[in-house]
Amino acid sequence: MKIIKRDLGENIDNLTIIPISDTHIGDKTCNIKEFEEVLERLKNEKNTYTILNGDLCNIALKTSKSDIYEDTKTPMEQVLELIKYLEPIKDKILVMSLGNHEERIKKDTNIDILWVIAKQLGIEDRYSPSWWYLYLSFGMTNKHRPMLYTITGYHGYGGGSTSGGKINKVKKMGQVVIADIYIMSHVHEPINTKAIIFTPDYQHKSIVKKELYYCISNSFVEYQNSYAERMGLLPGNTGINEIELNGHKKEIKLIL
Repeated sequence: MKIIKRDLGENIDNLTIIPISDTHIGDKTCNIKEFEEVLERLKNEKNTYTILNGDLCNIALKTSKSDIYEDTKTPMEQVLELIKYLEPIKDKILVMSLGNHEERIKKDTNIDILWVIAKQLGIEDRYSPSWWYLYLSFGMTNKHRPMLYTITGYHGYGGGSTSGGKINKVKKMGQVVIADIYIMSHVHEPINTKAIIFTPDYQHKSIVKKELYYCISNSFVEYQNSYAERMGLLPGNTGINEIELNGHKKEIKLIL
């Protein structure tokens, strides 16, 4: 689990995070227009940031389920296009992580193309090939300390035919590590939910309530003529999630 620390400064009252995953650049069903609209927001909105959570490129190989003859771009072209898209927003990227589609190349060659892209962008310190844990600080509390949030996530693996099954997967992350927000991708269905646990307060010898926020990010893949349609899977949803954070008190809002 890679620890990533970002301090964005005290002059931020509120911050928005838009998780981006499963763009599948190179797939013929990739809705590139919606992806570009999110990128425009990131470029133009001062306090809007992103977490890139895998499957940014489609990477159809001869040994993969994806059909190499249906991709609109070669793997190399996908890499170059992704660099072009991310260069203008590289300072807005909090975390970048590997997905199972990019892992196809890593598995066959030990070349991690997303690490190469992160290196090219100068953000390799924010890159994780697996599970990541982010300490994000900004703003200022009434105790004159930066507001601190913990966010953790990974791309995700395996199928999930029902929304309940997908929620169970993301909630299992809370059995591994405690954080304010958990982010999972891969299943192509944006879902927000939260839970409550009680944690020990050692100083006062009591327990305190803690809210855990769970976010499953969307995909940018349309259903018609897609792999999902051929397999009889349910259509994914291309609507984005947004995470709103308060810079003065612990306040989290998940928006669809």
